[in-house]
Amino acid sequence: MTIPLSTLIRTRREAIIERFVGELRKRSAAVRDMPKPLIINSLPSFLDEVAASLEQRASTAGSKEAAREHGEMRWEHGLDLGVMVREYGVLRQSILREMEEAGITPDLREIEALSERVDAGIAQAVSEHTRLQLEAIETERRRTEIERGRSGSLLSQAPAPICFLKGAALVFELANPLFCRMVGRDDLLGKPLVDAVPELRGQPLHAQLEAVLASGEPSVASEIPVRITRWTGETVERLYNVLCKPVHDVGGAVEGVMVTAFDVTEQIGARRKAERLALELQQSVAQRLRAEQALRVNEERFRKALRGSPVMVFTQDRDLRYTWMHNSFGKSEREVLGKTDGEVLEDPEAARSLDRTKRDVLASGVGQRREIAVRAGGRTQHIDVSIEPLADDTGEIIGITCTATDITERKSIEQALRASEARFRTVQEASPDGFMMLRSVRDASGAISDFEWVYVNPATGPIVGGRGKDLEGKRLLVEVPGSALASAFDAYARVVETGEPARIELSCAHEGAPRTFRAIAVALGDGVGLSFHDITEQKRADAERAQLLDQEQRARQHAEQLNRLKDEFLATVSHELRTPLQSILGWARILRTGEVDAESLERGLATIERNAKAQSQLIEDVLDASTILAGKLQLRTDPVDVRQVLATALDLVRPAALAKGVAVDTSVADDVGIFLGDAERLQQVVWNLLANAVKFTPSGGQVRALARRVEATLEVEVEDNGEGIPKSFLPFLFERFRQADGGMTRAHGGLGLGLAIVRHLAEAQGGSVHAESDGEGKGARFRVRLPIRADAPAAPPSPQRRGGEAPGGAARVLEGIRVLVVDDETDARELLGIIFVRAGATVSEAASAGAALEALRMGEFDVLVSDIGMPGEDGYAMMRRLRALGADVPASGIPALALTAYTRMEDRRQAIAAGFQMHLAKPIEPNSLVTAVAHLVGRAGKRGSWP
Repeated sequence: MTIPLSTLIRTRREAIIERFVGELRKRSAAVRDMPKPLIINSLPSFLDEVAASLEQRASTAGSKEAAREHGEMRWEHGLDLGVMVREYGVLRQSILREMEEAGITPDLREIEALSERVDAGIAQAVSEHTRLQLEAIETERRRTEIERGRSGSLLSQAPAPICFLKGAALVFELANPLFCRMVGRDDLLGKPLVDAVPELRGQPLHAQLEAVLASGEPSVASEIPVRITRWTGETVERLYNVLCKPVHDVGGAVEGVMVTAFDVTEQIGARRKAERLALELQQSVAQRLRAEQALRVNEERFRKALRGSPVMVFTQDRDLRYTWMHNSFGKSEREVLGKTDGEVLEDPEAARSLDRTKRDVLASGVGQRREIAVRAGGRTQHIDVSIEPLADDTGEIIGITCTATDITERKSIEQALRASEARFRTVQEASPDGFMMLRSVRDASGAISDFEWVYVNPATGPIVGGRGKDLEGKRLLVEVPGSALASAFDAYARVVETGEPARIELSCAHEGAPRTFRAIAVALGDGVGLSFHDITEQKRADAERAQLLDQEQRARQHAEQLNRLKDEFLATVSHELRTPLQSILGWARILRTGEVDAESLERGLATIERNAKAQSQLIEDVLDASTILAGKLQLRTDPVDVRQVLATALDLVRPAALAKGVAVDTSVADDVGIFLGDAERLQQVVWNLLANAVKFTPSGGQVRALARRVEATLEVEVEDNGEGIPKSFLPFLFERFRQADGGMTRAHGGLGLGLAIVRHLAEAQGGSVHAESDGEGKGARFRVRLPIRADAPAAPPSPQRRGGEAPGGAARVLEGIRVLVVDDETDARELLGIIFVRAGATVSEAASAGAALEALRMGEFDVLVSDIGMPGEDGYAMMRRLRALGADVPASGIPALALTAYTRMEDRRQAIAAGFQMHLAKPIEPNSLVTAVAHLVGRAGKRGSWP
């Protein structure tokens, strides 16, 4: 299909424009974010003009107006010629693509005509763009000429260090005297930065300059350190706010960097005094290719540098009217130029103060610097003003040049810092923890050689030998060399160099007592802060905790061992109780058959009696051990015939010794005399030792017992030539449940309590027991020592514990006595009835507490013998009810004896409290029981004898 190109342009104009905008945004970054109307600009008019010229086959002049307008608009929006030429190429392609999509076969002559119109548009737009650029350059040149005289004077009076560094090597082309003074050199021009001032290599300033060269963007750095080595070799470090602004050549490339530095060392120092922020413009001394061109370039650089500077710079004439200004803090030149401070400032007081200072400078010719507070709009603005006299070529003062810096924010920061420091000091002065700040002292190589105290709080005294504030300003290694604090010098230095905190533990002495402190060291600038916490008590607690843990572990091991011994003991108790029961039960069943002769009957009864006594002895040992463990052992204090005690003990063990074929001899020295103590417990000690010796001495052996006086002590020695004691077992010999042979294959019976009871009884009477043995098979020797006058509380009389009197005559000591026996166990009642009947008494029985009380109400009795543990109502309750009956019931005051298996001391006290006159433990020898009842009924002069 063939249609005229002009028709296509008219009918598809909007589509061509949309395609043009889309393609241009893809290809040109300069217009990618530009609003669509600005991209389109005069394109519709240009397309209409092209279509009209194609229809009329006219010359290209018709499209020049829109192209000129296009070139003017692109200049105003800062687009360069390359972008504009690219636009016409995209337009041409957009028209051809629309023809292709519409299926139109282009006419070659129309294509050529289209190219001519587009090329003509390009030429017209470029021409207009160039014309406007040249006009701008000329205008700028004229303005530069006008400002040249003014700028030259400002450059010579600039109050700040300024330099211009050119090229990638940063070659000095401009450096005013203040900059030369700043770096300590005056031979900078023509030299690269790192050659002229080599110590700047690697410093933050060097890195900032290289970053500006690389990015082409201005940079402002605050409070960067600059270390300069003077010709004397001294290294000086000061802090600067540095403005680095790139300077571009005519082609737009970065030609160099204009540097303006402001020394802010005094601003942030300890004195927090006013800083010197004056910007001094410097006059170019760089080598010029052409003097006029170089001056123009330098003035342009200075103007651009000031444009990015936050400092206000202005001049005033002798009448103090503003003649030139830059950066007027929000006011336009029209509002300021030609006016005085009184007309410009809203604060009259500030205006008068400035006027006085400026007139002093005009009169004296000496510059001044002031900080003023200007109040405006309800807020106060702090300004740092530097005022210098401005002279003409003849030296006559024609006005002043001033630089002003808004330091309001800095003042707020300084005030906040002062308040923060005050709070910090208040907290630290009251803190119980020590705190100090140390400043690094470095040698010529830059290494830390010492630390200087900056601050010390009162709590630091124990760490520094009681000293405090007097250390501030003094050096660590000079004041406290060799101290615990100084010993951690390397750790402090490492914290400063690496910035990583460290934990340090220090030990020192204060007021003669050792103290331990945990210190935390953190980097504070070129120094270190140390916080000390006293952990002396914590250390002591840790040590005590470790000791307690060790003791607990040992106690646990001991408890586990005792638990094992307990298990072994229970197994042994079970064995020792069951063994005699077997003989008792066996012989009892044999005797019940009635098919035994007199000899077998006698042997069976003897066996039953012997094993019953063995069981009774086991129970007595267990009860004694329990009483001792509970701390309830009571001892009598009576005169004791030692000979009689040994004789009785020997009588008790003689049957076992004879049966085994062991000879037992006793000997008592004549000087023993009378021993003051508990005869029964002494007899128990001797009997245990003799029984133990007989048990471990083989047939044909010998056991010897000796009692003698050694100074003020009674010494009883029992020696045998039997099996002996292993040396490894001697330390444990007197411990409860301990037996040298405790296994199932042991050769000797027993519970392992006898010797433990001996030790406790001896110690309870103020004495001691000691065992010796030369080893297994070499016998053993036991020696008990007791003070002749033992100090022990008296105890009420108790019936004989061990053995019994041999059967004597048939005296019936309870003849005519009426006895009421109360026990819920039938066997026990019958046995007691037989015992009392054979002693001559008349016996009645009751199976419960209720039945006993009923019997006491109905009948008359002389004595009551009752069990304690009974179902329904126990013996204690029965006795309390009986005693509560009062005089109306004669039996309420009857003598009463408690016969029970509850044998603890508290059981005895409870029985007496309930109303019993006597408390006896089961089992008991019949003779002892009869004797006790005789005591109760007033027949104490007679000893009971049970046939």
